[in-house]
Amino acid sequence: NQREIVENKRLGAVLNHIQQQHEELEQQNKRNRSQKMPSRRAQKTAIQQRNLNPVLDLEMSI
Repeated sequence: NQREIVENKRLGAVLNHIQQQHEELEQQNKRNRSQKMPSRRAQKTAIQQRNLNPVLDLEMSI
């Protein structure tokens, strides 16, 4: 148990460091999001359309 606690404490420090790096890069506008993947906005639109018309969901599964 003690070993797991120590590992988790180290992990927390590493995650904090990574978060700080990401924040610095975003402030400098140097952090680029992947252009290969669709945006989450497109996903929200698709979910809303399926909720309005469940037939769309059935057509996609065929």
